[in-house]
Amino acid sequence: MKSTNTQSGFTLMELVTVIVILGILAAVAVPKYFDLTDQAEAGACKANQGAIEATASVYYAQTALAGATAFPASLAAMDTLFASGSRPTCPSGGTYTYSSTTGLVSCSVAGH
Repeated sequence: MKSTNTQSGFTLMELVTVIVILGILAAVAVPKYFDLTDQAEAGACKANQGAIEATASVYYAQTALAGATAFPASLAAMDTLFASGSRPTCPSGGTYTYSSTTGLVSCSVAGH
């Protein structure tokens, strides 16, 4: 009687090939993920800056209706105007600089 081997499976070469392909995909995907994270943080920071500048404009309009035109003297002067009661912060840990003469806001993190 003839004996036949019916076991099936992957060869070592096939397994190594799959592992190498997965390694290449991971090497490409990880930097893209971090780049998207940086872009998302920069976008959120710009949105926060826009919110602060809009709040400064509301303050300016309120003072104009009262007879005097002036932007808030500092960021702290606007805290009560934010819906949450506190001003937005940079998601990357930067600090916002406010100009009381123009009402514009800038972030200390480069690219924001």
